[in-house]
Amino acid sequence: MPELWAGIDAGKAAHHCTVIDTNGAKVLSRRAPNNEPELLELMGDVLALAQDSPVTWAACVRRRPRPGAWG
Repeated sequence: MPELWAGIDAGKAAHHCTVIDTNGAKVLSRRAPNNEPELLELMGDVLALAQDSPVTWAACVRRRPRPGAWG
């Protein structure tokens, strides 16, 4: 399996991970609850797909500003 790119959209209750290969083909797309065992399983599954090839990880973490924080 060629190098993979994994993107995780982090949320409060759950996260969504999409993995693509070097051709841009979607290899995995999965939602995972926000708890350590589920996230470790997801990460393990991504690494297993890579078959010892590199995985580039990216995370999108959105944070809402506190009310009144912008003046």
